[in-house]
Amino acid sequence: MKKKVTLDTDWLLDFFQLQKTGNPLLNQWTSRKYELEQAQKDLIVNLSNTYDYEGDAWNEEELKVRFLAHIILIANMEIPNKVKTFLERNISANYEDYMISVDVDLMLASVKGLNTPKTPYFFLQELKKDKKSSNDPEAQMIAAMIVAQILNSQQQPIFGGYVVGRFWFFAIIEGKNYSLSHAFDITKTEDLEQVIFCLRAIKEMV
Repeated sequence: MKKKVTLDTDWLLDFFQLQKTGNPLLNQWTSRKYELEQAQKDLIVNLSNTYDYEGDAWNEEELKVRFLAHIILIANMEIPNKVKTFLERNISANYEDYMISVDVDLMLASVKGLNTPKTPYFFLQELKKDKKSSNDPEAQMIAAMIVAQILNSQQQPIFGGYVVGRFWFFAIIEGKNYSLSHAFDITKTEDLEQVIFCLRAIKEMV
């Protein structure tokens, strides 16, 4: 019977021998810029202000409906019939004597048929109140990215992100190198815009 990996950031970094390092690709990704329509700019300001005022009091479902859904729409991450966002999916793979299994809050992947993820490219573990909670969002993100490496035969960088309250982080695993961005504070309009630009850039980068 396969053993399960521990969804703890330090355990995963040590077990999979990931080295935390800088990556020029991460810097390029997190500094991408795009043009926005005025209506999108206005919505971003509204979303940022609303989260600043009451977002910390929302439960997870309220956060998804009132905030994340709008972010995905503005980011325009999908390519019709090619790349699609999937919510609340499980992804798993075998590694030596271990089974890696994680429930992914949001996944960007190529499509098999109408609504089945095929090749995963990006994972977002989102809307966690506290990184010290029992569900470590960074560890869940890393585990999902490692599964994608295995499924994709480690031939390309894997992109990820996680959210702790108002702070968003983006990451890349390339080979055995793990790179993590600084925190983006979505109560600041310019940071929320950059989060949206990062999400929009993924479909070009994969």
